[in-house]
Amino acid sequence: MLPGLRAILNIHPLFVHFPIALWLAALLFEALAILRGSDEWHRTAALLLYLGTFAAIVTIFTGLNAEKSIPPGPAMEIVGIHETLMMITTSVAIGLSLFAFVTRKNFTANFRKILLAGLCVLAILLTLGADRGAQLVYQYGSAVDWTTAQPQK
Repeated sequence: MLPGLRAILNIHPLFVHFPIALWLAALLFEALAILRGSDEWHRTAALLLYLGTFAAIVTIFTGLNAEKSIPPGPAMEIVGIHETLMMITTSVAIGLSLFAFVTRKNFTANFRKILLAGLCVLAILLTLGADRGAQLVYQYGSAVDWTTAQPQK
């Protein structure tokens, strides 16, 4: 019924898009919250940040498991860079989540600007780390089962 899912070598690709989408949405909502002075949009941004951080923690475990499927060679160097960048990114997200949670009752305009700046840094780190993940798939063919791949006609 789902041939793409049957062909997947590890489940990491099923999870990677959640933190990406949720963190970038948190950045968008926090920017809008500052522009509009909206507490409700800020709460939405914080919730998206929390959900993205939770998703990233789960994704890290799937990534560590997926790392076992990478054969020795040049891709392993990229795996190390990708893993390090995403661990740093997730650590920043955990810090921002704690900041948003601890300051939630007394969230001033200055705190919002700090959170927005942190979300911008998070987005940059996320982009760099995700790019290395894309490099693993598209340049090195990681997580691609070449034994079942069919040529294009």
